[in-house]
Amino acid sequence: MAFNPNAVFISPSSLGDFEKCPQLYYYKSVYRSQRGLKIQIINPSLAVGQCVHDTLEQFLKTSPSGRSKDELFRIFEWNWKSLSGEKGGFTLKEEEDGAKERASSMLERFFGNKHFLETEAVKIPSFPKVDLGDDLILTGKLDWIEKEDDYYHIIDFKTGKNEEKEDSQQLPIYALLVAKILGTDKVKTSYWYLDKDDDIKPFPSADINETFKTLKQKGEILKLVRQTNSYRCQSGNEYCWACKDMHEVAHGKGKLVHVDPVNRKQEIYILVNEAITEKETKEDTISFADDLPF
Repeated sequence: MAFNPNAVFISPSSLGDFEKCPQLYYYKSVYRSQRGLKIQIINPSLAVGQCVHDTLEQFLKTSPSGRSKDELFRIFEWNWKSLSGEKGGFTLKEEEDGAKERASSMLERFFGNKHFLETEAVKIPSFPKVDLGDDLILTGKLDWIEKEDDYYHIIDFKTGKNEEKEDSQQLPIYALLVAKILGTDKVKTSYWYLDKDDDIKPFPSADINETFKTLKQKGEILKLVRQTNSYRCQSGNEYCWACKDMHEVAHGKGKLVHVDPVNRKQEIYILVNEAITEKETKEDTISFADDLPF
């Protein structure tokens, strides 16, 4: 695909951000720090999700013959080191220990499903892109694709406690992405809720053509917003519940805990509220976002 300086990239996460609040989309997809990097906020639940996803991605790149439990947890321990302490948003050792145990339990559940230890994934680019026309480029981060008879099966690993709603657009968008890349309309989709389920849950197949039309409509709106810099908060105020935390980080109220200029090309921040007591911090951890926005 030739370089297009006018291209607007859209994905399930960027569209989800925009639908919550245009200013949230701006801070997560457009705004850059003085280093020229994106900004991101980390918290314990997101740290768990990131570590589990990174571990599984690296583990599943090995051949089935090398997918041992020792190798899985070697990768896990290595990834956890990069998220330990403040880099993962942890303020208490007990909090981190509990989060690590939760992540470990998900990987134990994953390893118990022999299907993923014996099956080869379908290879697509690690940063898949599909030209939708009119300067719109579709992309996304897929966890797993395999071939089942005549169908391609997309499976998304979920680390949060909540299940996706029936109108979720993540897997329909991924289905369109795979359909365009592999030149097929035989695509089915599933989620695997690693925090509670031992096996996958099928998700209703989407109409590829209808998904394409919907994405084009949303993409045109997003493109117009970018062209006119119309990122005002949906509330009409300085910020709303959706964009408040990112707004505070962009205005110097976050604590920088990590800089990743190579892989994710972002600065990682935590929000520190000096008025929160240790007891309140423990009790409030369940209010964090509980999954990655892929």
